[in-house]
Amino acid sequence: MNVGKCGICALSIVFVMFVSSGISGAASGQNAQQKKHGPKKVDRRIDLGISIQDYKWAEYSEDGSKLLEETGFRYTLAFDFESLNKYVGWRNGVNLFLGQVDYKGQTWSELPVKTDVLYIGTKIYLDAVPNYRFDSGLLLKVFSGIGGEWWFRDLDDTQTGAGDPVKGSEEWWWCVYGRLGTGAEYSILKDLDIFTEVGVKIPITARNNANLYIKDAPRARLEPNQDISAFGDIGIRWKHLAVKFAYDSLRFDRSDKVTSGTLELFQPKSKADIYSLEVYWSKRF
Repeated sequence: MNVGKCGICALSIVFVMFVSSGISGAASGQNAQQKKHGPKKVDRRIDLGISIQDYKWAEYSEDGSKLLEETGFRYTLAFDFESLNKYVGWRNGVNLFLGQVDYKGQTWSELPVKTDVLYIGTKIYLDAVPNYRFDSGLLLKVFSGIGGEWWFRDLDDTQTGAGDPVKGSEEWWWCVYGRLGTGAEYSILKDLDIFTEVGVKIPITARNNANLYIKDAPRARLEPNQDISAFGDIGIRWKHLAVKFAYDSLRFDRSDKVTSGTLELFQPKSKADIYSLEVYWSKRF
């Protein structure tokens, strides 16, 4: 099992155990406050944040050996909006990312090289959020919806160790998936909340439109089979400031072969693991 998934799940379990142990002690004071002011019918929140991502992309041959690996940092700007009524709500968000990472392995030319890869892309989602807030203040929610990611992956021209030139490539990726998961939030002190969620991406469709710069194979339209992948986060919010640690992933099986010019090409089995630290401004209204 992936270490990132295990870490998020373990943190979530610890969170739930902590919340459960604190419910009885906090319930009486918070019940009195709710009786005085009445329950809040709608809870709306806007989050605007920036983050740094530790990004890793890898591709594998049919025998399971690693063909290439990319590692490095990407930087993001994220906007999220959430509106929760008493039992149901919704949320949506958009994430823009940019970064240059290190590439080590084979290109489409099958020559071992080292080069740089530029990433530019976006991620969006829209969820329905059934939820229930206990008298203690503990908020439990589930979510289901749809999401998508689009990115441009540009490999720089380079050369082999012997000095032979190797052309780079340009790839335009996109994928669409369903989203399903659960989360919790709890106020441990006045204006101080802790929160967590875990979820999965359920494949719908994916594509890689590649410009390979290979003689007699100018372009390829590849359709890798997307696999179920996991994501999650855990964080803390104090007044208008919040910090969270998040894990995200993408998984793709090998695509079918396609003919481009005189060559047969395919997208190898591929995966991405992304760890991020996000700081953001949060406003309830």
